[in-house]
Amino acid sequence: MSSSKRKTLTVFDGGRGTSPPGGGDSNPDAWKSQLTFNRDNNVEGTLHNLILIMEHDERLAGLWWLNDSSNQVKLERDPPWRGGSREEFIDSDAYELAAWLQHPDRYAMRCSDEQVLKAVIAVARRYRRHPIREFLAGLKWDGSPRVERMLVDLFGAADTAYSRRAAQCFMVSAVARVLWFDAKQPSVGAQVDFMLVLEGEQGKRKSSALRALFGSQWFVETSESPSSKDFYQVIQGAWGVEIGEMDSFSKADVTSVKTAITRRVDKFRAPYERVPRSYRRECVFAGTTNEHQYLRDPTGGRRFLPARTDGEVRIDEIVSQREQLWAEAAQMFDDGFQWWQLPDDAQEQQAARYVGDSWEGRVERWVDMRMAEDRYPGRLKFGTKIDWTTTDEVLVHAIGLDPGKHGKPEQMRVSAILKTLGWENHRRRWPEGGREPRWFRVGISIDEWLAGASREDAAQEAGDVPDF
Repeated sequence: MSSSKRKTLTVFDGGRGTSPPGGGDSNPDAWKSQLTFNRDNNVEGTLHNLILIMEHDERLAGLWWLNDSSNQVKLERDPPWRGGSREEFIDSDAYELAAWLQHPDRYAMRCSDEQVLKAVIAVARRYRRHPIREFLAGLKWDGSPRVERMLVDLFGAADTAYSRRAAQCFMVSAVARVLWFDAKQPSVGAQVDFMLVLEGEQGKRKSSALRALFGSQWFVETSESPSSKDFYQVIQGAWGVEIGEMDSFSKADVTSVKTAITRRVDKFRAPYERVPRSYRRECVFAGTTNEHQYLRDPTGGRRFLPARTDGEVRIDEIVSQREQLWAEAAQMFDDGFQWWQLPDDAQEQQAARYVGDSWEGRVERWVDMRMAEDRYPGRLKFGTKIDWTTTDEVLVHAIGLDPGKHGKPEQMRVSAILKTLGWENHRRRWPEGGREPRWFRVGISIDEWLAGASREDAAQEAGDVPDF
């Protein structure tokens, strides 16, 4: 790594500056006077000594830094011990480093690998970097617009106002996840309430396109449901997370996805941490599916921004335009682009992906009085509008299900259909007695309906109910 890159490291140790320690002093060994020794005149294996050595020994100084995105300790260069590499500092590195420090030709200190690991973490935290933020900060937009037509020109989507706005919202939301910051809530990420869903035949290279856009080092592909206990650790350090095979997800899985999308904070125990703590959510999600209909919950479709990619996916062009796409998106973020303002016809697009219930047609015809007269209970006057109903009433008269078979799954199924049709659920003490849940047609004021029902009951008791 070049020296210019090293200058981006930030040190939180009392203001020694941003350059790694270990050089530039008139007496490069002056730091050794701060070491403490035991009765045998050997360097003690204390955290003080370990940190001092790691900060000043020229073989170790500037070796570690903390990736603020992934919360991993990284190595700046190849370490002096055998078997190490420039990637993440792992347990085996702690073992090797402990042995390296214990060698009689070096410090001959008695130290455990656990103590060494603690010292490495402490030192690395003084040198924090955020690679994705550095990547965005190093870009300069050339002024040529590309983001608006990204899904059309590079992913094979239809050239519509919807596709153009969807691309803008997705790209700027990804930038916002990294650059947005609230000093009062440093552990809280930007609010992003949606995920892009790329639809297309198998083999259309949807996953490859997303990987090319985000970069393989910041991209995670998973078909696991977010309900998995390891899901939130897997996405740490990722900028783009693909949730694949969405058509195979159950309704419960889709609900978990919706919850995952809207989170601004992830809480878990990271590597090297003893207790869980909160971390900013810094990734966006993109789903992929081979199907056109895959949303099983009609109330949660607004979390998904579908894009049909029937055309050619141009991986090479995504790679070549990647930096300018992100440079433009960063500029749009700086200019105040409102990524939460989804395309005008987003709801229409989402509704088209809903996997309808086979009972839905029968229920809709029944509540609209489009079934035979004998399919309605005696309380209803045939040909008039139904103001309210119950799940049991719908199951008996619309579906034709025997009351003895009205289990919770059947009732929940009817409730979901009525909700899809715009009906609202209320529980009150009703004029006829009882407090069972009732479904009312949208637009009906329950208070006015109750007042009208009370007047009708009073009229019946007085014997002056008009004959309709």
